[in-house]
Amino acid sequence: MATQKASPSPSSDLASLSGVSWFSVWRRRLYWLISALSGTLETEREIVELRKETERLRKETEQIRNEKERLRSEKKPIENEIERIRNETEQIKNETEQIKRDNERLAVLESKIDGLFLKYNIGLEIPRKPEKP
Repeated sequence: MATQKASPSPSSDLASLSGVSWFSVWRRRLYWLISALSGTLETEREIVELRKETERLRKETEQIRNEKERLRSEKKPIENEIERIRNETEQIKNETEQIKRDNERLAVLESKIDGLFLKYNIGLEIPRKPEKP
C-alpha cells in the first residue's frame, strides 16, 4: 500500500497553488471578521447613544409640554381679569359721558335761572365764608 500524504486543509492546497500561505488567508478572514465585529460594536454603541438622546429629548419635550400647559392655565385668569377691566373701563366711559351730558343740561338750567333772577330783579346774597379766629 502506498502511503498518502495528508494535506493540512483543503484551502491550503488552494493557497499553495496561488502562492499564498494558509496563514495569510486566515489572517485576512480574521481581519475581515474583526472589522465586521468592530463595525457592529460601533453601530451598537451608536444605537445606545441614540436611545439615550431620544430619551433625553422625550423628557425635554415633556417638560416643555408641562410648562406650556402651566402657562395656559395661568393665562386664563389673566385673560378674565383683562376682560373684567375692559368692561369696567367701558362702564366708566359711559358714566363719564352721562355726567358730561348732565353737567351741560345743568349749566343750561343754571343760565336760565340766572337770567330769570336778573329779569325779575331777584338778588341773592352770596354767603360769606367765616373768617378764621
